[in-house]
Amino acid sequence: MNTASASKRPQGASSDRVQYLGDMSSFQFFSNKIHLDDDNTKWKGHHIRKFGKQVVLVEDGKDEQDNAPDIPQSQLLPHVKPIHYWIYSVTGVDRHTSDRLLKIYFANIHPVLPVVNKTRFLQQYRDQADTYPPADLLNAMFGAAARFVECEALIQKSKPNRPPDVVWDVPLGWSDQFFDQAQTIITTSAATPTISKVQAIILIHNHSGNLDSKSSACWLLGGLAIRLAQGLGLNRDCEEWDIPESEKQTRKRIWWSLYVADRFHSASLGRPISIRDEDNDVGYPDATATWKEVLDEPDEDQATLDPSTEARFPSAMCRPKQQQSNAKVGIYQLFIELIKLSEILGRILQGLYTPKAKKVGLEQGSDAIVTQLDHQLTEWRFGFPEALQKADFEDFDESRGYLAPVTASVLLCYFSLLILLHRPFIEAVANGKKARPSYSSFRIGTSAATRGIRIASQMTIRDFLMFPYSFSLYPVLQCCLIHMYNTKNPDARLSAPAKADLTKGIALISRLRAMSSTAQRLYRLLKTIMNNKEIEVAVPPSDSEDSVRSRDNSVDSTTIPSRLSDVGRGTTKRSNVHAHQQQQTVLPPPPGRTTPVMAHSPQELHYPIRQFQQSLSEVIVPPTMDGSCKYLWTY
Repeated sequence: MNTASASKRPQGASSDRVQYLGDMSSFQFFSNKIHLDDDNTKWKGHHIRKFGKQVVLVEDGKDEQDNAPDIPQSQLLPHVKPIHYWIYSVTGVDRHTSDRLLKIYFANIHPVLPVVNKTRFLQQYRDQADTYPPADLLNAMFGAAARFVECEALIQKSKPNRPPDVVWDVPLGWSDQFFDQAQTIITTSAATPTISKVQAIILIHNHSGNLDSKSSACWLLGGLAIRLAQGLGLNRDCEEWDIPESEKQTRKRIWWSLYVADRFHSASLGRPISIRDEDNDVGYPDATATWKEVLDEPDEDQATLDPSTEARFPSAMCRPKQQQSNAKVGIYQLFIELIKLSEILGRILQGLYTPKAKKVGLEQGSDAIVTQLDHQLTEWRFGFPEALQKADFEDFDESRGYLAPVTASVLLCYFSLLILLHRPFIEAVANGKKARPSYSSFRIGTSAATRGIRIASQMTIRDFLMFPYSFSLYPVLQCCLIHMYNTKNPDARLSAPAKADLTKGIALISRLRAMSSTAQRLYRLLKTIMNNKEIEVAVPPSDSEDSVRSRDNSVDSTTIPSRLSDVGRGTTKRSNVHAHQQQQTVLPPPPGRTTPVMAHSPQELHYPIRQFQQSLSEVIVPPTMDGSCKYLWTY
C-alpha cells in the first residue's frame, strides 16, 4: 500500500486550499484593521490571509489532517489498492479501463482544453497525494474520453474482419453514463463551490453527446460554471497569491476555457455574454510546459522501476529533439490563439449585435468599429502561423501533426468571425444599394464561407471530435447560411458555386448526425430553411436518414478549384503575398485507419493527416488586393 494512504483525507474531501471572498466583502473592507498574519485569526476553520490586494480564506490543513480519521482497512477489498477501489466506487470502471480512458483524455483533449492540473491529478491518481481524484472531475474526464471510444466503435462497425482484441464494442451513449454520474455528484453538493465542479462542468458542457449546444440546459449549465468560477475568484489575477505556480496556471486555464465557451455559445444562441471583460484581470496562461509533464516521464528515483507496472499518460505524439526533461514546449499555444480569437468575437458581439450597438449603428454608422475589428482579425490571421511555428511543437504541423485537425477547426472559427462581422451589411446588396462598404462585406463573407466549407468538407467525424468544444459546428452553420443566401443570386457565377459548397456542407452535417445531437438539430434546421426558401441541392443517397448511423466517415473525392479568394480588409505592416496559380485539384480520400484510438497507447493513435488542397498557412494568407470590384471568388 502506498505510504500516502496513511495520511489520506476522507473520501471526497475537498482539495481547494483557497477561497476567494470578493472585493465587496466585509473582510476586504476591514482588511487594514485585521491582523491577517496572526495564525489565530480564523473564520470557519480557515485562516484569513491577504494575497496581493485580495483577502482570501486559506484552509488549515494541519488541523484537518489531525482530526481526519484514516480509512478503515475493513472497508477495503482484499488485495486491492485503496485508490483503485475509490475509482471503481465512484465511476464503475476497473484500473485497466480507467488507464485506457485517461490515455485517450491526455492525448486528445488536454492539449487544447487544458482545464486539469495534470501533474497534481496524476499524483492523486497514483495514490501519491493526500486527496483522491475528485469524483465529479474523474467521471467527466472518463466521459470525454469515452466519446472517442464511441466514435471509433461506430466507424469500425462498418469495417469487415475486425480483430476482436483491438476495439471496444461499446454502445453509443456509454459516455453519458459518466456524464450523468458527474452531474449527480455536482448537483448533490451544488452549495459548495469547488474547482473540480467547474472543471467537470466544462467537460460536460463541451463533450456530452446528448447535450444540445443550442439548448437552454446547455446555456444554464455554462452559467452555473461561470458563477462557481467567479465565486472561487478564478476571474481575478492570482500572480501575487501564495499558491504553487502550477495552481496559478490551472486557475488561468480554467477561467479562459469558460471565457472561450461563453463567447461562442453567446454567438450561437444569440444571447448576451455572461462574462464581462471589466470584471476580469486574469492574464493569459503560460503556453509552455516541461517535456517531463507533457510526456509524463517518471522521476529519477522511479525510472528504474518496471515501466509495465505503471501506466504513463503522454500529451504529445512527438518527442523533444534533445532529451532534456526540463526543456519547455508550447503545447498550449493553440489554446492561447483560441482565447485571442474569442476576445475579438466578444467585441464583435458587443459592438454590432447588442440592442444598444444596433441603435448606435443606425444613428452613427458602424464603419469605424467594423474596420477596427477587421484589422484585429487580420492581425490574428497573420500572427497565427507564426505563433504555432514558435511553439516548436511537431503535433501542430499542418500536414503531419497529430493536432492538425484542431488547427483546421480554429481556422473555421476565424472564418465564422469574419462572416459574423460582415453579415449585418450583406443585406444592403440585396436591396440594390451599391455602397462600397456593403459590397466589400458581401465579398468578404462569401469568400470566408467558401474557404470554410472547403476545409470543413475534408474533415472526418474524428477530426471534429479532436476539437474539444461543443461549438465545433457553429462555423459550418455560418458558412452554410451565406451559401444559402448566395444560391438565390441571379448571377450564375455566384449561385452555382454556392449550391456546390452548400451541398458539401449539408453532406458534412449529415455525416456527423450519428455522433452529435447538435448536428442532428442543425441538419433539421438547415433542411427546414432550404425547404421554406425552395433551395434545392443534391445530397448523396449515402447521407440519407436511414444510413447515417452505418456509414463510414470518409470524404468522397470531389474535383474543386483550389483558387481561394481573399478574406479580411484590415491593414497590416507585413507585405502581401501573391495568390497561387489557379488550378483544378482532385481531393485525395482520407487515409485508412485500422487501429482504433482506444486499443493502444497514445503513440499508436497517430495517423497521417490528409493533405488539404492548400496548406493551412496558405489558406489564410491573402493575395494582393487592387481595390477594384472584381469577382475574386470566380474561377
